[in-house]
Amino acid sequence: MLYSFAGLIIDIRFRDAFGQKLCERYVYTGERPADMVIEVTDQMIEAEREYDLYNSSFGLLESLAAYREICNRAFAYDCMFMHCSAISYKGNGILFTAPSGTGKSTHSALWRRHFGEAVQIVNDDKPLLRFYDDRVDVCGTPWDGKHHRSNNIAVPVKAIFVLAQAPENRVRKATHQEVLYHLLNQTIRPEDAALMGKVLDFCGRLLQSVPVYYLECNISEEAVQTAYEAIKGDLDEN
Repeated sequence: MLYSFAGLIIDIRFRDAFGQKLCERYVYTGERPADMVIEVTDQMIEAEREYDLYNSSFGLLESLAAYREICNRAFAYDCMFMHCSAISYKGNGILFTAPSGTGKSTHSALWRRHFGEAVQIVNDDKPLLRFYDDRVDVCGTPWDGKHHRSNNIAVPVKAIFVLAQAPENRVRKATHQEVLYHLLNQTIRPEDAALMGKVLDFCGRLLQSVPVYYLECNISEEAVQTAYEAIKGDLDEN
């Protein structure tokens, strides 16, 4: 079956119905040939099982193995996975990244509550980022977290927020040196040296192209306004 994410046409040959159901909103019916073919082997399933803490089904493990393979091959298309919650605000991509449990999904939901239909969830967990010359888009994928919030859209990234829980809301612009290690912890970390070099190159280009902010925040709409005020000058709201 052909699927489309991040402008790529991908032939994923799922053996289990779980993966087909997961990706059904991303089915491609056009005439372009596939950019890549993904066939998950038993060895790839067993590799996923080594990290599995929940005795997951074959179908779930197959889908995770498929996405891992997509992410490894995506660098050939100037494309990289990032663990974050990504929204579109009036067509502007905004990413919220942090260690698991910090509140990425909560903050995205707060933007939706505060700005209403001006906000769409691009992907709540595992979007793809793709460069087009000097522009980088955040792109929806079906691997979208426990709440299953995603849309098959792509929007230019205008800002990245690194979140931290705090009683009061404060934001400041971060330096590249401060956030590079964090970004590397939110994407794949391959053992292959050449592929790791591509990860480092992509993260470096991302930091050159998109402003990154540290946002200390609580669970309030005031946190949304604090973040918005920091970036509104860079947003296209026409």
